[in-house]
Amino acid sequence: MRALQEYAGLLKEGGPWCTIHVDVSTGTVDTLEATDVLGENIGRMLAAAGADRSCRTAAERLDWAAKGLPAPISRFVLIRGGEVVVNEVLPGAPSTPLVDVGPIPNLVPLAEHRGTDLAYLEVEAERADAEIRRRRASAHAALAEQEVHGDTENLKKVPSGGWSQGRYQRRTEEVWRRNGAEVAAEVDRLVEAGGVDLVILSGDERALEKIRESLGERAAKLVRVVPMNSAAPGADRERYEEQVGTIVDEVAAGRQARLLERMAEGRGALAAHGWGAVIHALQGARVDTLLLAPNAVVQRRVLALDDAPWVASTEAEAVGAGVLGQADPSATLLRAAVLTDADTLLVPSDVLDGGEAASLLRW
Repeated sequence: MRALQEYAGLLKEGGPWCTIHVDVSTGTVDTLEATDVLGENIGRMLAAAGADRSCRTAAERLDWAAKGLPAPISRFVLIRGGEVVVNEVLPGAPSTPLVDVGPIPNLVPLAEHRGTDLAYLEVEAERADAEIRRRRASAHAALAEQEVHGDTENLKKVPSGGWSQGRYQRRTEEVWRRNGAEVAAEVDRLVEAGGVDLVILSGDERALEKIRESLGERAAKLVRVVPMNSAAPGADRERYEEQVGTIVDEVAAGRQARLLERMAEGRGALAAHGWGAVIHALQGARVDTLLLAPNAVVQRRVLALDDAPWVASTEAEAVGAGVLGQADPSATLLRAAVLTDADTLLVPSDVLDGGEAASLLRW
């Protein structure tokens, strides 16, 4: 999954950019009061970092609280030219608040949440109807929701006997099949559109059977089933959500493990290890997956560029692109990865044998 690809257009836009990532948990009276004055405090920190008045005013006017959401929780904000361009609530709190002003947005906090994130479809099916929700593991609310309404003819008509019973059963079976095929077709469409790593099915057992029979090969490989009728009246929603969470965690952990296995197997021609080698690979758009350990990055001088190759160690490496300026090194490598359509994964430094960066290569 290209976890940050939706920000590719934004990353091409010039700055200066104000990046803010702060704890906005509101579980107590004290934390509620703290979020009430958070905008003013951030405004002062932005001023100290060199932000202009429009950026500080936008931050001061923003409603930072995330009331009603379970702590710990944080808010990630990007501001440019006095406009709040990104405003996302993320689970967990940063160990250190980030208030940064620079030539590019700093997407490292988002990458921390989305590097092992999953985009998935949650399908709850009943006899005739189904709800399909597009979700992201790091987001509280569904990204999109839709309903599929099928035929209800004969689904509740069960004759007690006689010559017509077989005819009714065949007709009912055909209605089940059509309804399942309609839901499966929509799931297939969403999977084929891309950006889906998992399909979770739950609901009426017969409905799920017909959906699975009709799914295309690609979607069928992504299916995991929650074995309960979650859509039925009185269903234990808490138990259902726990099972969904367990499946999402298992699949996410499996994705990360496979990436690290590929990294271990790819030494040599299929991988780049070390800061300089990774920058060189990014400049050639050869990186398939960037593995980055931001906490291990030492003082590195790296330049953000306004066009390909997007990143440089010196002005001489700009190859005709304009130099936006010196920026946070982790954020600059992350930006170059996104702009060359590479996947990204933030990892502890010990995963990279104490190094700062590594990458799996396309060629």
